[in-house]
Amino acid sequence: MSNALAITLTIGVLCFDVLLLLAILTTRLARGLQERRERLLEKRLLEQLQYETLHLDAFKTKDLLRLFSRISPALRFNEALELQFLNHLTDTSYMKKIGKRLRGFSVLGRIEAAAKLRNFAKIPEIKETLLDALKQEKNPVVILYLFQALARIGEKKAISIMLRKLHYSTSWMAGRYRSLLLGYKSQLLPYLLKRLNRKSPAMRLLICEYALLYSTESLKEYLVEQAQTPNKQVRNTALKALCRHFPKRLLVPEFKEPHFQDTLPYVIKAYANLQDKRLIHEMLAYSNHTRLHDDLVQGLTEMSERSPSLISLLLTRFVKHTSSQQKTILAKVLDNRLSYILESHEGPLSPQLSDLLTTLAEQLHISGLIQFLNTTKNKEKQEEVLTLIKQRAKKHKRLRELLIMYVDPNLLERMQLKPHNPKGPGATPHQERPQRLMLILLLVATLLVFPLLILATELPNLIDLNAREILNLYVVRFNYLLVYYSVTINIIYLAVLAVSFRAANTQNRLWRAKDGQMLFQKGLLPSVSIIAPAYNEASNIIESTNSLLNQQYPDYELIVVNDGSKDATLKTLIDYYNLEKQDKMVSRRLSTRPLRGIYMNKSIPNLIVVDKVNGGKADSLNLGLNTATKEFFCGIDADSLLEPDALLKAVSVMLDTPIESIATGGNICPVNGCTVELGTLDNVRLPDNFLARLQSLEYIRSFMTGRVGWASMNLLLIISGAFGIFHRERTIATGGYLTKSGKFHKDTVGEDMELVVRLSRYMREKHKPYRVKYACNANCWTEVPEKWKVLRRQRNRWHRGLIDIMLFHSSMIGNPRYGRLGMVGMLYYFIFELLGPFVEAQGLLFVILGAVLGLLNLPIALMLFTATIGLGILVSLSAVFISEYDRPLYSGRDISRLLAMAVVENFGVRQVISLLRVSAYFSAMRKNRGWGAQVRVGFKASTSQTKTK
Repeated sequence: MSNALAITLTIGVLCFDVLLLLAILTTRLARGLQERRERLLEKRLLEQLQYETLHLDAFKTKDLLRLFSRISPALRFNEALELQFLNHLTDTSYMKKIGKRLRGFSVLGRIEAAAKLRNFAKIPEIKETLLDALKQEKNPVVILYLFQALARIGEKKAISIMLRKLHYSTSWMAGRYRSLLLGYKSQLLPYLLKRLNRKSPAMRLLICEYALLYSTESLKEYLVEQAQTPNKQVRNTALKALCRHFPKRLLVPEFKEPHFQDTLPYVIKAYANLQDKRLIHEMLAYSNHTRLHDDLVQGLTEMSERSPSLISLLLTRFVKHTSSQQKTILAKVLDNRLSYILESHEGPLSPQLSDLLTTLAEQLHISGLIQFLNTTKNKEKQEEVLTLIKQRAKKHKRLRELLIMYVDPNLLERMQLKPHNPKGPGATPHQERPQRLMLILLLVATLLVFPLLILATELPNLIDLNAREILNLYVVRFNYLLVYYSVTINIIYLAVLAVSFRAANTQNRLWRAKDGQMLFQKGLLPSVSIIAPAYNEASNIIESTNSLLNQQYPDYELIVVNDGSKDATLKTLIDYYNLEKQDKMVSRRLSTRPLRGIYMNKSIPNLIVVDKVNGGKADSLNLGLNTATKEFFCGIDADSLLEPDALLKAVSVMLDTPIESIATGGNICPVNGCTVELGTLDNVRLPDNFLARLQSLEYIRSFMTGRVGWASMNLLLIISGAFGIFHRERTIATGGYLTKSGKFHKDTVGEDMELVVRLSRYMREKHKPYRVKYACNANCWTEVPEKWKVLRRQRNRWHRGLIDIMLFHSSMIGNPRYGRLGMVGMLYYFIFELLGPFVEAQGLLFVILGAVLGLLNLPIALMLFTATIGLGILVSLSAVFISEYDRPLYSGRDISRLLAMAVVENFGVRQVISLLRVSAYFSAMRKNRGWGAQVRVGFKASTSQTKTK
């Protein structure tokens, strides 16, 4: 290569770097001016509204429309002012232009047009325009926006149109349409009654869901028919509706002795809903079905809560029954109500109560007993119970351990029980047998690739050269190959970033097309169970839990799983939220370490705290999956903070595609340097620590930009375990998170990526269309390492996890059976992420060797600089530009520091990170030690220190 060409290419890349830097600064300046203008316009409009003197001609139509859409949800206009607004905007050419966009070629343009017109749908001309567009529209996502605009004004003409389109929609999008149709309430019923003979599963499900929400006598017999259909989803919905509104209709032979066994739990629920004590013996007749025991306990407990007078009847039956199965069920029911029974009983313990307490202690159903002992004010009765239980505890080791674990220490002293370590054995560290031979073969193959290429191309020239000349030739050729490799990988990065820029822009425009009324429409977004595993997180568990409880989302529950913490994590949660230990039905669909207790507070119904024996993060998530009841689940680290709308943004991207999304995720941002107050980010700042600032740039490059591009191509293989949302039933069907006790009898330290790969593989093998989504505007904040020692351990774990996953799913790599997933996604991670660090390490070695031997002439030196440093800076600046383009995260000063880091990191820092990954490869040849224990300093204190033991 000539000097002139090398100089030209270097100058060209550096010019691109400078131009991109100027673009970032210019974009930020332009946005600041635009935001200032928006504030002035909004202030002027609000002043006019305050004095009811509107001068709408003083505003541009585009500005006025944007301001009206923004402030109308927060303000209540009187009819005259609203009419003035609507008439003024409707008569403008701009609104007519928007109407024409409903028939345009751009899907995004049609969605934005529908979103802009929905506030004017009550105007007859606009309404007819929307109806005509709805009739002609073929794209399912556009249909959703058009129908939502008409549904919010209750336009009945849209019902018939949507009932026809419902039959041809995908199952995912059909669920969204049904939620909007059900919002019509009684207006929908006449349309449904005309379609009772339709065989379409989508129509049958809609009718059953309507009957579930609204008690309708005219649909009762239809529900009876559908409750016996082979379609499981339709059948279960019909059974729920009958159970809720017509429970007596389930107490007939065809349901009490059903063809489908999953009908019986609904029969038990129907008995409970009738609240008739004469039917209790019929309920208990089902005690010979072991799998119905939990349903019987739940049903009888609910009956006793609604009617406390039933407790005496249950207690009498408990004493008289000889059936061990019925006695066990009644014991569990009475344990759930034990505090009430003991507190309401006057005088000393009766023989019946003594027998009950003895049986409960022997069967280890002691949640109610513990609750009574820890909370009662009646000291005499407390002493009686203590005396009785003390005698049993002396003979029963497991009972003694449970009492020591959960009873107040002062009461333990009165029972003469000495506390010891009740935690039991912890989880065995991740000790998968390393696949040394495979790793050695991969290493040898990687190290031989470049030498073999050089040998193949230079073989004729090597014959006449001596050893020193061969070495010189090899070093020079290797450096050229390193240039080609670096150019290739950076071009791939830039291509993905280009896709990310377009995808992020589209995603942000679609987010603005949604409004609160749309997103909070009942059933439009799927319900979510947030699962937060916590191990020794006492320092920040309250801030994290408050953050998660403050999510702006229509339907979610929070499950905090205490993974056998050795600190005060559980006690901190119990004391702060005033939790009580309860018996709650938890399925065993996934094998996990033992459950120790469930804690709830009736005044915070969406908070569930689960206590379990230590088993690791994956095991905790599996137990959370067993406990969860929602359609999707969100796995999040307990030391992380979600922005209030993060969950809403992450899940709402599922509405942007007509097919099922099996997973979605959001950004991970370093909280180091930020101020946190009561679980909420009070002030966002870039960390002062160099390493934390470096990771801020890395996370922007990886999360906010790179993963958006991979997701838009449906090639995303990793969603961070700190903030990932997955389809619950799909996850359980594939075996949940990998653990030794699970389906695959295997542990992994990369459970987040492994789950995404396994879910994608499952959908591919089942030939089901799917998407893995990513929200570029949903942020989760967490602490990052600030010491090299801690960072080295973290990167070691990450790379070991990647190696483990690549080897476990090796059959997918380059396999056409898995389409682009195998041929592009898995192949990329295998070549550039798994083996790439060895190429970079070799390159570093030969660059140094070339410099020592004096072999780096000007063209080679310039091309190495351009390919590794110049393009590296370009990639980082591109990532910052994309993240700043629509929604700035940091202040101007922090952005300047971030831009400086984009340059500095290329001079040694990124090379050190590559060497850490090489070290991790050799670490994978030894027995892995797992994730290790991290000790957090908490959010309220300085978040500048993160230690790992």
